Amino acid sequence: MRRLVVTLIGVAVLVGSVATPALAGKPERFVIDISDPEFIAGGEAQVSADCGFAVELEASGHIIVHVFDGQRRLLEIDNYRMFQTYSANGKAVVVRPDAGPDIVWIGRDGAVYLAITGRPITGSGVIGRTVINLDTGELVSSNGNDVGDFIASLCAALAP
Repeated sequence: MRRLVVTLIGVAVLVGSVATPALAGKPERFVIDISDPEFIAGGEAQVSADCGFAVELEASGHIIVHVFDGQRRLLEIDNYRMFQTYSANGKAVVVRPDAGPDIVWIGRDGAVYLAITGRPITGSGVIGRTVINLDTGELVSSNGNDVGDFIASLCAALAP
């Protein structure tokens, strides 16, 4: 399960540490442009490491992040719509679109959870809803159309 889960968790931690009580009730909102060269370089590095060979990435779209003040159980909603083309060894894989909201909240048990929802082809591999306990890394539930491990499929399709 990847679709930038690490990025989203990092964004949540970074922004969560900046949010102030003065924002009570109104979420802080910012947009991540995934066509940003730094974002693309990070994606290329991660996929290249996963595949074991150099992979190039072209990407467009955005992630709109809403960070809540933490006074409620809802912590963050990330709305994303991304278009990606991965290429290596004269081959290309096009991902259009990778879309949906991710939701981060504190459960009744005090643990932090992430729901990956929508059409997250590069994330959970499930078109539907996947819930992960971020404290333990445990898969809590997965409902929808399982399209398989994106990274494994991508690497196989682009392999020399």
